[in-house]
Amino acid sequence: MPSFETLNAILPANVRGDRQITFIEGENEQRTMSFRRLRQRATGALGALQRRGMKPGDTLILFIADNERFVETFWACMLGGIVAVPLAPGAADEHWRKLLRVFAQLEGSLVCIDSPTLARFDTFVTTHRLAAEGERLHSRTLIVGSLDITGEPGVPVQPAASDLAFIQYSSGSTGDPKGVMLTHRNLTTNIASIIEGAGYTDRDSVISWMPLSHDMGLIGFHLTLLAAGVSHAIMRTELFARRPLLWLDLASQRRCTVLCSPNFGFQHYLRQYAHRPPEGLDLSSIRLIFNGAEPISAEVCRRFMRTMAPHGLKANSMFAVYGLAEATLAVAFAPRGLPMETVVVDPTRLRIGETVRQEALQGGRVTELLKVGPPLPGIGLRIVDEHGTTLGDRVLGLVLMRGDNVTTGYYQDPVRSAELIGADGWLSTGDLGFIWDGQLVIAGRAKDLVIINGQNHYPHDLERIAGEVADIEANRVAAAGVRGPVANTEELAFFVVHRGDIADFLPKVIELRRKILQQTGLEVAHVVPVRQIPKTSSGKLQRYALAEAFELGEFDAARAEIERLLAQRNVAETRTGTPTAQRLQQICAGFIIDRPLTPQTNLLEIDLNSLTLARIHEAIEREFPQRVQVTDLFDYPTLEQLAEFLDTTAA
Repeated sequence: MPSFETLNAILPANVRGDRQITFIEGENEQRTMSFRRLRQRATGALGALQRRGMKPGDTLILFIADNERFVETFWACMLGGIVAVPLAPGAADEHWRKLLRVFAQLEGSLVCIDSPTLARFDTFVTTHRLAAEGERLHSRTLIVGSLDITGEPGVPVQPAASDLAFIQYSSGSTGDPKGVMLTHRNLTTNIASIIEGAGYTDRDSVISWMPLSHDMGLIGFHLTLLAAGVSHAIMRTELFARRPLLWLDLASQRRCTVLCSPNFGFQHYLRQYAHRPPEGLDLSSIRLIFNGAEPISAEVCRRFMRTMAPHGLKANSMFAVYGLAEATLAVAFAPRGLPMETVVVDPTRLRIGETVRQEALQGGRVTELLKVGPPLPGIGLRIVDEHGTTLGDRVLGLVLMRGDNVTTGYYQDPVRSAELIGADGWLSTGDLGFIWDGQLVIAGRAKDLVIINGQNHYPHDLERIAGEVADIEANRVAAAGVRGPVANTEELAFFVVHRGDIADFLPKVIELRRKILQQTGLEVAHVVPVRQIPKTSSGKLQRYALAEAFELGEFDAARAEIERLLAQRNVAETRTGTPTAQRLQQICAGFIIDRPLTPQTNLLEIDLNSLTLARIHEAIEREFPQRVQVTDLFDYPTLEQLAEFLDTTAA
């Protein structure tokens, strides 16, 4: 491919006219724009922005749902040296709050938005009594579609490679948003690496449903394809959410060669496919399916590939990749055209600084981690311990990387920037991983680790087990470590999507606790019903947001009602037996709230872990001081037997 120093060189005045972008708004609603026409439209939009007084270095927030309008406005910014700030538009309160936070942080930025979205924003600020904030944003608003792009064309500028091109706000930003600053050099360097790693040629054809406000959608499946001269289709994300089967229908019709999706997208497609398998699907032209942006499930990959094989999908087309916004986008790609490779590990044995052992796939509690390949050209990679010491192969540690694709830092946040990038230029990804036979393997996010009794547990592994419970769907459950108001250690909590009555939620609570205890030996302290699991625009679970809400008390009422109903359920079973047996049942009910207790309950047969058993012994000891040794629980395992022992010794 030709070498580009700036993004502007990707869309020159003589850009190819035989390459095109198709914007898919519905099955029969598609618009096509050639690369050359895009340049003309962008120049017209730049003229409108320049007439509004915008100049190089100014910022423009793009809060635009229409992909065609987004693309032409984005490129108007690039041609004019204006710093674009893409944000994901949406109707949820979190989208409006993020817009206000970013607008406040940028201090004087203009906002490009469409009229219907602005009307919904007005409703939000009125409802939440944020009139002053709403008025400030209104005064700096440009209505997309009302810009006069038919007037005098804009005057493009030539940026330097070190100039800021756009600011990519991390899709999970809450509180003070983190704006990743990307220069032209960052972008063109990473784009060149992606083209080489994917083996793109101008014979490829691509379709993507990833949002353009997200780095994978904008950089990976628009900017990179423009640079490679690849015609591509951009499907509205909401359309994929409503009609996932349309994605591969269109790929089949267009004879696409490259697709992309995070893990949850494959699950979403397969759920709909099971209800209504399409006819006439031909996927034989596909050579690569990018899989990234969130933890990759080997099992989901295999299930998708098996299901699509009768439609001609090649066995080795699944393409595992790894990256992050702070590295522009891509860091490592698996080898093309080869089978997926995994490392099977026991997650309870993963420790920073310790050697990772390969386990048998069927050997107890194990999880599969995918190899996501070596680093892309020009990218350095290190695995280090907590002190920054470089670790050897097959040793778990923190993943660091560096290269010309690494951001210079977060916008107006020197403290976070210094935490992100060391003085030696190495960027801390925040991920845990190791090198296995020259390939990077990601084990999880360091901040997502659940640490119970000094043991590390990976939430995606716990969530996989939770998905085995009836009526708990994958990607609708999140595990996190939390600290309650009286807890002095971290406790395990599950957040499960549930929109019915609390009473109807109890079977899930009971079965989830039983399943986790049975398979991991962990006691689930809290199972919380939530209306939705917060996610980034690429589908990553925002576990930390749920943990923060939990610790702020947002779920206290639901938790109290669950505990009341479970205790009520247990009390109904405590009306029989001697007074001592009934008292033992009441004591145990405080620790075993997810199952009924009777005098015949055998504490050794109901999957209690050793810590819970020890806590029960401590509580009994307080009630009956110096009368029960912990070994007595093994000699008299039922409550009835233990009560008789206590009554006999008292006599």
